[in-house]
Amino acid sequence: MLTETELRAALSELAERLRARGATGRVYIVGGAAMALAYDSDKLTRDIDAAIIEGHGPVIEAVRDIARARGWPSTWLNEQATPYLPTAPDRHANVVFDDPALKVVAASPEHMLAMKVRAARSSDVTDVRQLLARTGLSHAGQVEALVESVFPDERLGERQRRWLGDLLGGCEQG
Repeated sequence: MLTETELRAALSELAERLRARGATGRVYIVGGAAMALAYDSDKLTRDIDAAIIEGHGPVIEAVRDIARARGWPSTWLNEQATPYLPTAPDRHANVVFDDPALKVVAASPEHMLAMKVRAARSSDVTDVRQLLARTGLSHAGQVEALVESVFPDERLGERQRRWLGDLLGGCEQG
């Protein structure tokens, strides 16, 4: 499991390797790494779920080099979550690492909350509670409206609504 400090060290090394290649990268992160770097410095994560927005080839090459050098899996930074990302731009994403060679932005609390509620996993309960506090949302109806604004072509299913209701302690839908 990676700590916030280890994540930042890996991103620094990634920036150094990009600079050495004369390349730049821009990465949008979600999941546990976004939580650790933007919202909860005590959070541990196995990897960085990312969408590589700029410099795809050089970023992937440098990620593989870092994996070999550190004895990490080659997927320590991966794009496996990209099919689950919203298509709408995240206008409130937070810059969590800013170097001339590499900029990393974490999904906004609103986008993170929408993605985690949509997934409705028991392992996300702590994160969802933190994100609810950050967004100021406290009722299922508010959260459902947020999810629909982030994922306009989808509605929460019965399983997600039940999970959300349980998490919120049975708050009214309003």
